[in-house]
Amino acid sequence: MDLDPWYSAYVYDQYTACLKVEAIAEIMTMTPYQKQALLGTYGLTSPCRAIVHAVMRGMYNTLGFWAFKRGVDVMDLEQPFLRPEAFRLETGCIIWPTPDYVSLMVPLGDHTARIELLPRGTDYVIPALWNPTHILFLNEMGMRFTGGGSLRFIYIMLRKEPALRVVQYGMGNWTL
Repeated sequence: MDLDPWYSAYVYDQYTACLKVEAIAEIMTMTPYQKQALLGTYGLTSPCRAIVHAVMRGMYNTLGFWAFKRGVDVMDLEQPFLRPEAFRLETGCIIWPTPDYVSLMVPLGDHTARIELLPRGTDYVIPALWNPTHILFLNEMGMRFTGGGSLRFIYIMLRKEPALRVVQYGMGNWTL
């Protein structure tokens, strides 16, 4: 299984950009359902659900290719096993994907966010600017928001497992 920390940013399509405008308007007028230490959840509103469906459709081939190259299978590309949610992250707060999951994060704002990417199991910190037109993809990495105010985004986690490989021994094929 691919345990190497890895990240990438993908520009989303025009359709998703249009959906995002409505989702931002709705999220900005809501207060989080749960107040936790520096992290609030908005659940998943109807406009946010539409974004999740568009992102999953748009990222299907990209995630499948990424997984194939690294010897893993992303098990829930059709429908995430864990329910996606819209979150608000306050300055200094860190969010980590569950082990054995990769995460997709869709920003719900129009401003570039200052973040730090934190590879799991290391002391490294990778400062970055998260462009509001990019989906952030993380494998074995957490994210800390370092900008001012708060950062709103949709958080999608997808389960990964080691890929089964067919190995040929002698006359027959065996699946390991």
